Amino acid sequence: MEEKVFGYIRKHQMIQEGDCVVAGISGGADSVCLLFLLEALRERLGFSLEAVHVEHGIRGEESLSDAGFAEQLCRQRGITFHLYSCDVPKRAAKEKLSMEEAARKCRYEAFEAVCAGKQQAKIAVAHNRDDQAETILWNLARGSGLRGMCGIRPVNGKVIRPLLEISREEIERYLQERGQGFCTDSTNLSDNYTRNRLRRNILPELEESVNRQSRMHIAQAGERIRRAQEYLEGLAARRAGELSEYCGEELRVLAKDFCREEEVMQEYMLRIWLDRPGAGMKDVGAVHLEEIKRLAAGQPGRRIELPGGRCVRRTGHYLAFGMEEASEERREETPLAVPGESRWGKYLIITSLEPNKNQNIPEKKYTKWLDYDTIKNTIQLRSRKSGDYFTADGGHRKLKKYFIDEKVLREDRNKVLLLAEGSHILWVVGFRISEVCKVTEHTKTILKIHIMEEEDYGR
Repeated sequence: MEEKVFGYIRKHQMIQEGDCVVAGISGGADSVCLLFLLEALRERLGFSLEAVHVEHGIRGEESLSDAGFAEQLCRQRGITFHLYSCDVPKRAAKEKLSMEEAARKCRYEAFEAVCAGKQQAKIAVAHNRDDQAETILWNLARGSGLRGMCGIRPVNGKVIRPLLEISREEIERYLQERGQGFCTDSTNLSDNYTRNRLRRNILPELEESVNRQSRMHIAQAGERIRRAQEYLEGLAARRAGELSEYCGEELRVLAKDFCREEEVMQEYMLRIWLDRPGAGMKDVGAVHLEEIKRLAAGQPGRRIELPGGRCVRRTGHYLAFGMEEASEERREETPLAVPGESRWGKYLIITSLEPNKNQNIPEKKYTKWLDYDTIKNTIQLRSRKSGDYFTADGGHRKLKKYFIDEKVLREDRNKVLLLAEGSHILWVVGFRISEVCKVTEHTKTILKIHIMEEEDYGR
């Protein structure tokens, strides 16, 4: 078995010379076998070895006994031992996790704590071929895609799994030949857990009724799927890089180019674009990917909100991947100081009053001259509200309809600064003013308003 595990480690480049390998040891057969094999191979591969046991606080005296067994085993063999204790039931309740997920989080936090400060650290865990078959079957039954059918990866970051090609039967035989005992977790014998029922009932039934090598064949299929998956991911990563570019903090992709790709490539690229730092794929499923594909093929102006505060927008010719900012764009109303200076978001607004001398009024985008005599109430600086309107061509025109006609994207409408007197919009900044407040020959006092963006303040 040592040669088989040695070859598997080399094949997947799990351990390099000078590494410190931190092995998780529960006291069960798998982890004891892992510890023995790593101990046998450490001089040959040139790494140091330490062990970690996490006492979960679930099984009372049995759990404490397992911790004592693991510590004694390591001390006898001169292997540095680390013991961590945690209250898994308390954490599961507090964070609304399953017991299994809370225990897993505690274990990996302990592993990371031991690795901290070590330049070349690896975390070795004892998943075996039976675990691989169980995981693949579990994922398949729950509707997983190709990624889930790959099962457990041999290497995932600093986490390595040297026993992934070794069966549970081989592990127990290896320990029996050496007269080495191990602990048995009583919770693994209970059918109260779905994974246990799969391990104890369904897989044995497959071997009895379908094929005696069912576990091995399922695990081997997972390995073949993993290789195909990695190949497709590589192709998709290159294509995703060719099609995308950053515009500020958003990642943008030409929708027509995306739609030309094969459907399977579209899904792989979407996962790459969504799985970025600060975002990730947590809680994003196949239903979200289908929505994005429909968005790409549809009309501009729509958006999809994703878990984690992210959104994908169809803006012009592009798909834009970013974070949801709508809540930040709807700012509080601010009264306009007349005369004086006011601020609203990134804007500085400067106002002054001057008599009308029947001068020519220039057309400027961010400077306007209004008939102050027509304004009866305090002007408010704000974003849009339901019912907003302005006057054009002698009648009322709804602001919403105006934005649609001007092709202002829905996601950009909250960003437009408005100068409002109640629901009457005096100036849609960057666009137009209401006819009611235009300067005429009858105007006595002119309100001059000049707006600058933040970066222009000092100019």
